[in-house]
Amino acid sequence: MRAGALAHERVIKFLNENFINTWVSNFEFGRKPSAREYLAKRYANESKSFDTTHALAQAIKKGWQERSPVDCLVISPDFELKGKLALNKYLSGGHGLEGGRTAAENYRLFLIEALEGKYPGFSPDNAFAYLLGEEEGTPEQESPFKPFLTDLEVVLNPTQPTLEVLDVIRTQESTIVRIDATAFEKGGILTIDIRVGSAQLAGSFYLYESNIEFPTERGQRYYHSFANAMDTLPDGTAQITYLFYQGQVFKLVITASERVDNKTSVNAFQARISVAEH
Repeated sequence: MRAGALAHERVIKFLNENFINTWVSNFEFGRKPSAREYLAKRYANESKSFDTTHALAQAIKKGWQERSPVDCLVISPDFELKGKLALNKYLSGGHGLEGGRTAAENYRLFLIEALEGKYPGFSPDNAFAYLLGEEEGTPEQESPFKPFLTDLEVVLNPTQPTLEVLDVIRTQESTIVRIDATAFEKGGILTIDIRVGSAQLAGSFYLYESNIEFPTERGQRYYHSFANAMDTLPDGTAQITYLFYQGQVFKLVITASERVDNKTSVNAFQARISVAEH
């Protein structure tokens, strides 16, 4: 989404003018039983935890769709769910070809229909009925996405030594997170805590120096990386640590596991990136 619809100025302007934009972590929300068990232990000795009984939380839970790593939801000020868009279906449902519109135009249409009360994503009477799988005779279409790299950037310094990244693992793309740790002149310990979403796609995470070309062969990816977390399973966690001795820029590359059959699969990942001075 960040490299597609959400990279378009018209969509960004429309979002900023008509919505309050925010996000919540499926894991922190306790979407899966395993997460709920972990969170119960985590917050056992704390006075506050995430309130899943709040009306907003209930609206979010109502919008969840099965096996979707990321859901785009439109919720009214009185907490009514007005539209829902499952990212895995959005990427694999031929949205870039629907009506001859681009991905950005289709996403903007989703937002407009939500504001107009057409309930996109769960009403068959709108342009997004195909997301429900209810339209008979709708042929599957090839995804319009072609292999490319999407870029994110994290800048760390002693005042702000920790940042989080939330993005998507894709089978036909790789994601690069550029980690700028040049402010740590004497080096430190770089730690990346990884959490993969619940959709059916594993991810591999490779840490490199900033100027390396990403190898095409799996074995070379492993060999040339400073550290890695390969084939991290859905709902799984992993950690990458690396000791460096002077400020530098790193490249974290995220790819889908090569052991996948579905060419249009997606899953979410969260990476908490931090540097501790030594």
